[in-house]
Amino acid sequence: MVDITPVNGAIVVDGATGYVGNHLVLALVKSGFTVRCIVRPEARTVDRQFLEKTGARLFATNLESNSPVLAEALAGASCAVHLIGSIAPRKGERLEDLHGGQTSELLAGCGKAGVRKVVLLTALGSAADAASTYHKTKFQSEQLVVKSGLQYVIVRPSLIIGREAGNRDSKLVARYRKMIEEKSGVPLINGGANKLQPVFVGDLAAALVSAATTAVADGKTVEIGGADILTMKEFVELLMDSMNTRKPIRSIPAGLVSLAAGALEMFQPVPLVSRDQVRLACQDNICHENGLHSVFNVRPRSVKEALLSYNANVGAERGQPARQA
Repeated sequence: MVDITPVNGAIVVDGATGYVGNHLVLALVKSGFTVRCIVRPEARTVDRQFLEKTGARLFATNLESNSPVLAEALAGASCAVHLIGSIAPRKGERLEDLHGGQTSELLAGCGKAGVRKVVLLTALGSAADAASTYHKTKFQSEQLVVKSGLQYVIVRPSLIIGREAGNRDSKLVARYRKMIEEKSGVPLINGGANKLQPVFVGDLAAALVSAATTAVADGKTVEIGGADILTMKEFVELLMDSMNTRKPIRSIPAGLVSLAAGALEMFQPVPLVSRDQVRLACQDNICHENGLHSVFNVRPRSVKEALLSYNANVGAERGQPARQA
């Protein structure tokens, strides 16, 4: 782990009620930092209670630069960590607004409050010419940060897995766990041939703490992955092993799923699968250079180690990390 040195001012985390947000807030508090959480006014009570029990201070507001609550949250802060985003937007929501629009609002708020550093969580594969709208809009948010004039760190993780604290989980992993539990087989687009490099959420949180509170990655865009590179099919098989079960994997052609996704987007508030997600499932998601260890000095845990956390007792009610199995 990187030695953490004291910083002047609080660390502000938006998207704090989310999966990564829960883990990051707890990691920051346990490292001795003052944390302010920006949460949606309609956030679930159970999510707010978890954050409050960590000792963090909550500010209920939408991410709008003219919000007096946002101004209060950012006042005197040393760094803002921007986590808000979605791979599964609701009907009527646009990824351009969720990513670029929200980033613009936070940057404007930081400018008004005098916050000098921003840490942005995007995604491995973000690029101007990416095939998916998700990755294109993540890249657009990165460019806003790079051009903001603020000090910054951009962190691009692969698939995030595992759970140590809080009330949330990776949406993708939660979906597969549910299918494994309830279905006779697990459908995978193109048989799950795409490669990925899953990173344990606790390792990612440690990297984000370092990014926010030290200068080791200032001005850098850092790719983050775990210890293993494997196909989605191999990952789902390991997930089944961790659940002590095996179900057949059924390959579904991407074209067929894309047609079905178009219909789902028309009728479901949050589509079970979107056409953009189909494009993502057809691409590899591995690091060119894994900065988890080389930049942040965090030892990447294996997929098997990360999956053990699902069998541990999660201490969300106490604001404590899960007991490792």
